[in-house]
Amino acid sequence: MAVRPDADAMGTTSDLQTASRTPKGRLGLPFDCAVIISPFFWNFRDDMWQTTHNIAIQLAQRVPTILVEPPAAWDARSEQFRLLRLMTSLFGRRARRARPNLLVFRRRTLPVGRLDAVRWFDTRRNTAALRRYLARAGFRRPLLWHSFPYWSESWIDAVDYAITVYHCLDYSPRDEEARIIRRADVVFGVSETLVDKHRALNPRTYLLPNGVDLELFDRRRATTTPRPNDLPEGRTIGFVGSINCHVDLELVETLAQRFSLDHVILVGRVLDNETAPRGPQAEALTRLRSQRNVRLLGFKASPELPAYMNSFDVCLVPFLANPFNQECDPLKFYQYLAFGKPVVTTAGVPVAQRYRDICYPAVSHEDFVRQTAVALAEPADAPQRARRLTVAEGHSWNALVEQAISTIARPGNAP
Repeated sequence: MAVRPDADAMGTTSDLQTASRTPKGRLGLPFDCAVIISPFFWNFRDDMWQTTHNIAIQLAQRVPTILVEPPAAWDARSEQFRLLRLMTSLFGRRARRARPNLLVFRRRTLPVGRLDAVRWFDTRRNTAALRRYLARAGFRRPLLWHSFPYWSESWIDAVDYAITVYHCLDYSPRDEEARIIRRADVVFGVSETLVDKHRALNPRTYLLPNGVDLELFDRRRATTTPRPNDLPEGRTIGFVGSINCHVDLELVETLAQRFSLDHVILVGRVLDNETAPRGPQAEALTRLRSQRNVRLLGFKASPELPAYMNSFDVCLVPFLANPFNQECDPLKFYQYLAFGKPVVTTAGVPVAQRYRDICYPAVSHEDFVRQTAVALAEPADAPQRARRLTVAEGHSWNALVEQAISTIARPGNAP
């Protein structure tokens, strides 16, 4: 396959021009389009939408939106490596229409991209391509929504943005993140811990927690869906999410032993890359595989997840105490709430304190066992269940993006 010159490989701007007209940007906004620097590829893991995907989908309902994907991985050992993705980033069109009003922009990358000279070259040609796209489409007041503090600070200088937002999704030890925060007009953090930390660098820092797709995680529809065939009969204590180095598998093992007459269900991939369980957690995972009342069901596509969550008697957030978890805001928490389910969670996760009146925070393994017993005994008509549904509704992605736009437009925030 011949490599086309970069200018030709961009194709035309017809998709962007169409996006700029259909639908029109919402009147009254301080920006006429949005550029999102995403840490996730559009097809990150099949159809598992992450925070940045949901933000992009919502912004695209208001203004034309471009999601800039991270560089394609060249290392075949990386979790992010996909041969087709790499070939497409090299030879495919730079932009493709993912949804109405939403384009996905691919970065061109060379091998050994960690070398400064190569990274500089890649960044220069990618940002130049973005500038040309925006200019040809006629956008004059773009919003930059930045969520990827890894060799991406230079994207702030790529375009004369009307507003620069940094949206911090989790823990990062990088100095680059601190520089981006200082330069941003507005900073959002998904947890109180992140907000407190970043407000020291930028006083215009606000809480913007994660949310839930209420169309997908629809309690009413889930109640009419049959119980999944691979779920055993009886009480189930369930977890949904990647099984990685942030999950306390020793705690899960303890739960399985103490609730031996119930079923402990883990739905999600067991990661085998740099974020795989290791040390004592990997050993606990090995033992869990042979435990009679434990089932590891593996990956399930997003449309399947509501049936599992709705079938659980108690939902789990069994996270380890580490810097990442102390600053995160797990999506699964709000998904569980959308079904009104009792949630037992490690107390160190910030959302456990924010909503401690409707969940069961635990400060130790033994406390986690106690709280799980209380959660299993919670009556079906407990008042907390209605409150959980109300909280989930307040965490719809539409409501959160409206909150973000209102914050951006406050006097003193928008330039």
